[in-house]
Amino acid sequence: MNPLEYIQLRAFARLDGAYLAILWVISFACIIVGLKAPFMGSIGTTLAILSPFFIYRRIQSFRDHIREGILSYWNGYVYSMSMFFYASLLLAVVQYIYFAFFDGGAFFNVSLEQARQILIAGQYPESEVKAAIDEYRSMRPIDWALYFMSMNIILGGLASIFIALFTKKKTKNK
Repeated sequence: MNPLEYIQLRAFARLDGAYLAILWVISFACIIVGLKAPFMGSIGTTLAILSPFFIYRRIQSFRDHIREGILSYWNGYVYSMSMFFYASLLLAVVQYIYFAFFDGGAFFNVSLEQARQILIAGQYPESEVKAAIDEYRSMRPIDWALYFMSMNIILGGLASIFIALFTKKKTKNK
């Protein structure tokens, strides 16, 4: 891959990462609404789970229409990881704005209650449950946004291994 092709790959990955970010923002909004209407939470989760298939289709389109049907495993991996990175970055900005200015603690209170129930069900000592809850409460909106961003990038790295396997192709389209 020459430098011009690499620049082209990164440019298309940024654009597709923005599309993925839109999908994730819709998913996040559905999950937030799902705190009061559980059906919407299910839709949000489904959208998030469909992300790898969306990425697969975008890379496949790039491979077939821009790269004339040829894409190596490594280039597919870089494309996929770049999409995950750019989408994670944009989603983190949206999540920070939401958590800092609009949430009012609703998401954290529901999450805190769920975490408490999980710890109690796991029969953790009360002192450990209290310490975990105190740690949870000390996190700021920026901490949450960065936490979700890092998780998206890590999971994206793992998913990209498999996405790249399915998108690689060594022969030109006819």
